[in-house]
Amino acid sequence: MSAADALHAAARPADGFGELRLGPAGVTWLARDADSGRWALWGWREAHGRARRLTPPSLDIASRVNGYGGGAQVPLGPWVVLVAATDQALLALEVGSGRLVPWWSRPGCAYGGLVADPGRQRVLAVEEQGEGRQGGQRLVALAPGRRRVLAEGADFYGAPALSPDGRRLAWVEWSLPHMPWQRARLCIAAFTPDGGVGTIRYWDPGAAVTQPTFAADGRLVCLSDHAGWWQPWSVDGAAARPLATAAADHASTPWQLGECQHLWHADGGVVMRLEAGAARLARVDAAGRQRAALLPDATRVIGVAGDARWVYALTQGPGHGARLARVRHDGGGMRVLATSGPRVEAPLAAEALAAPVGEDKAAQGEAVPAFVYGAGGGPRPLILRVHGGPTAACYPVHDPLIAWWVAQGYAVADINPRGSGSYGRAFRERLAGGWGRLDVADVEALADALVARGIADPARLCIRGQSAGGFTVLNALASSSRFAAGASLYGVTDAVRLAGQTHRFESGYLDWLIGDEAARRAVSPLQRAAVLHGAVLFAQGCRDRVVVPDQTLRMAAALRRAGRTAEVMLFAGEGHGIRHPAQRRRMIARELAFFARATPAPHHDDSRRETALALA
Repeated sequence: MSAADALHAAARPADGFGELRLGPAGVTWLARDADSGRWALWGWREAHGRARRLTPPSLDIASRVNGYGGGAQVPLGPWVVLVAATDQALLALEVGSGRLVPWWSRPGCAYGGLVADPGRQRVLAVEEQGEGRQGGQRLVALAPGRRRVLAEGADFYGAPALSPDGRRLAWVEWSLPHMPWQRARLCIAAFTPDGGVGTIRYWDPGAAVTQPTFAADGRLVCLSDHAGWWQPWSVDGAAARPLATAAADHASTPWQLGECQHLWHADGGVVMRLEAGAARLARVDAAGRQRAALLPDATRVIGVAGDARWVYALTQGPGHGARLARVRHDGGGMRVLATSGPRVEAPLAAEALAAPVGEDKAAQGEAVPAFVYGAGGGPRPLILRVHGGPTAACYPVHDPLIAWWVAQGYAVADINPRGSGSYGRAFRERLAGGWGRLDVADVEALADALVARGIADPARLCIRGQSAGGFTVLNALASSSRFAAGASLYGVTDAVRLAGQTHRFESGYLDWLIGDEAARRAVSPLQRAAVLHGAVLFAQGCRDRVVVPDQTLRMAAALRRAGRTAEVMLFAGEGHGIRHPAQRRRMIARELAFFARATPAPHHDDSRRETALALA
């Protein structure tokens, strides 16, 4: 493979599939186009026996609700209703003919979390009106020329679910300053004869509730972490009983709408369960006891759908990128229906590692989990990667970018600092009031552990993070001289200003993560520019509403005034994340060249890396 081809492969997103749905027209999902970066609708039907693209290349499908979207497509009879990314209008695609017609639009409104209400020939959705602090949300029912408000009054809505008979509706709602993984409540109501919502009943366990779904027999099941882990609970009025035997998370952190990672029937269900940071899919009985492992080669479950015979799942694993597979409930008859990229010829082994941390009494006995790639052959230059959120998580899956870095001679460590999802409520809430300190202690502990084990060269340590991970990168560079260079991708730099600049969804988040204004100032990288060690590369989308460009530009200017090296890449047309493949290739090549300059080898003879650097 040429250097240009390798770079092209590295820029391909690892999670190129999403939003799996099952309807009368077959299985549908969204896939990111490798050339344009747009999300397209794909479908698979038994009669056709192959996956096919259903929407034209010019159409980009994405919700903008909460800034992170989700739930932008849903089957409705022979149609699929879609959210157009550009103006958030709803379109209807007739699957058989390919005809695309307007369905609904309202100026200034974004839509997501779509759910079909086929008996009334309408779609249920979260509607967000306005931007910034003045915005608002409600739960609505939409049909051509008709709109019905079903619920309003809370700050945020999510996860609407319809009972099989179409008579009941469930959803979750929460209000500031909470995020949906901190405190939300389950709402249940019956429809009135005219399609409105009757008396609303609430189940509020005082924790985070997510992904309500109705079983085939009409039981309502949701995932709640009030017992310490996101586990399935069967809810009947004010009473609830657990449907899990394992003390493990059964959901990923709900940053997006429309996620589904569990299904239920009269005699049991299909659940995702996180074990040591890896997601496993299993068939369980009515008490939550495992009966069959499903798709054992998968270590991340993006979404599931199913019927009485088949389970359909979007997954990732060490040996495959994002793919759609079908399997029987007993685990047999597995068939891959679609893949997002070329076959993984030589999967990288992920070494699970837990680095002890102990910077204070509360941390005694704690360890920070990570997945390490490219270990072996003596100390190597290291790229330590910090995910965003900071309540998201990394998984031991095939990532083309990691494979590319390893091919250039680097060891790579994917870290799940305290606050990450996948490890229970206590691990996630450990970060409360400690962001900017505990996460920095975690990356330092991991770097030290990798050096001590002879995996990483202590003179050639690099750190990279996106969004909240960029905040960790900059604070790590300000806290010690361990890292020679860092890359902050659309990262937070000024926590004081961010509280007033970011979008409404996260406007109360910093109070929980850090504390009052004085605490935010103390851990803001902008205030620490003069003591920051190493060189910094910034990448920033010009249309970012979550971490606005001003954050990056002011930080880079402060570093330059302090005599530090600060390089900035601005990407026109990009928001919170660099999506377009050509833009990603430019960013990745520049980043590798930046790291190589900051960490030169004593006897550099790696021709592969030299070729890659030339691409920058």
